[in-house]
Amino acid sequence: MPHEECDKASEEFILINPKEATMGIEGEEQNKNTRNTTVRFCDRDHWFGLKMLQYGILANQECNWDFLISGHEAVQFAEYNVDQHYDWHVDTFYLSGADYDRKVTVVCLMNKPSEFEGGELKIRFNEEYLVPLVKGSIVAFPSFLEHKVTPVISGTRYTATMWLNGPRFR
Repeated sequence: MPHEECDKASEEFILINPKEATMGIEGEEQNKNTRNTTVRFCDRDHWFGLKMLQYGILANQECNWDFLISGHEAVQFAEYNVDQHYDWHVDTFYLSGADYDRKVTVVCLMNKPSEFEGGELKIRFNEEYLVPLVKGSIVAFPSFLEHKVTPVISGTRYTATMWLNGPRFR
């Protein structure tokens, strides 16, 4: 993504009321040892999200995953400050009442890696892969792959994430 578009979208996203990221059932006490992040959610059809959607669809085709994609979720704008992180997890989990599964995770780094230390994105598939951090870079991967964000040591890391979904895996 062009840096100007990342900056414009970040300016819009930062105005959305933040909330503490959760895992599991809403209302239950959360384990900050697993996830400690601030998030904001934009409208489902935000212009930046629609661009991310196109990259996710392209990755699904070009990588020959060939998942049946029928929709997408709103962009999650995540802010990782010092000591914030997200331990190993997958993005596929049972959503009560949903008749779909998350199929493709699409992540865009919104700021320069020189603005923070730590905050590495790692993906695990037989072995760990360290994803190079470049502002505006788009990373797409099957949502069932384990991944994590290491603790931020200094500065602030901003990312935009969206999920493409489709009929349940069988």
